[in-house]
Amino acid sequence: MRRWGRRGWRSSGRRRRSGGSGKKMSRRKLVLILLLIFGLFFFQMFIFVERNLQGPLMAVAKIRVKQVATQSINKAITEQVAQQSNADKLIDWKTNASGKISGFMLNYSEHMRITSETIDTVQTTLNKMGDIPEKIPLGQALGSAIIASFGPRIPVKFEPIGAVKVDLDTRQKDAGINMILVEVYMHIVAEVSIIIPFDTQPELVDTEIPISYLLVVGDVPMYYYDNKGNPVGDSASNAPNISLPMQNGKNGVTTTSTEDSAATSAAPDTSANGDANTNMNSNSNAGSAGE
Repeated sequence: MRRWGRRGWRSSGRRRRSGGSGKKMSRRKLVLILLLIFGLFFFQMFIFVERNLQGPLMAVAKIRVKQVATQSINKAITEQVAQQSNADKLIDWKTNASGKISGFMLNYSEHMRITSETIDTVQTTLNKMGDIPEKIPLGQALGSAIIASFGPRIPVKFEPIGAVKVDLDTRQKDAGINMILVEVYMHIVAEVSIIIPFDTQPELVDTEIPISYLLVVGDVPMYYYDNKGNPVGDSASNAPNISLPMQNGKNGVTTTSTEDSAATSAAPDTSANGDANTNMNSNSNAGSAGE
């Protein structure tokens, strides 16, 4: 009886041990299944992003990178120009025999100094910005206004590639009858490489920064013409009349007198044709009445 009891006790213990190992096997299978599902989900997400979101995400990254890079470059160059630039050294004025300003030109040495310092400043600014990654919400790449700020944030980095190009140039604008406003500005072009997950593309950062404004005043003219073609000034009475005689044409179109005369001569004489047709009809009616 004891042996059977011991055997039965031993057999029941073995059954308990076999039940615990079965639970461990089921847990392992569950973990493996979960890992397999997670791997398949990650693979499908990778394929979805690679095919559908790569283009929109790169477009958003280009806009963001150009915005951040342009703002940083403008701020750095503006601070540099405010501290070191001198417009009197940059511009060489040219005068005529009477002492009046006849033109100007850029000082070459000051021009090269500003250009070289600007290149160093832009290169340093881009290198510092490359260490700070920007993050774009994935919802912005989907093009939806509702989920634009939701979703995981995708890191976006950019690195400067190639050389920074800086051109110092001027442009003129009329500021009055005898005045011209001259703007001295820098045109900066930098090439950067935009890096996002699964893709990288080059992009140009193009910006213009004004340095100085110059107002060139010339001689007052003896007379000038306003927007109606009338001469204005001290010698307006001696100014030639260059306005053409205009008159209202057909359908509200304003034409010259020569155009109307040409149109009148080209028009057919319908009144003569109408009188001839009337006479022929009256003769035919009289003949039929005599019969």
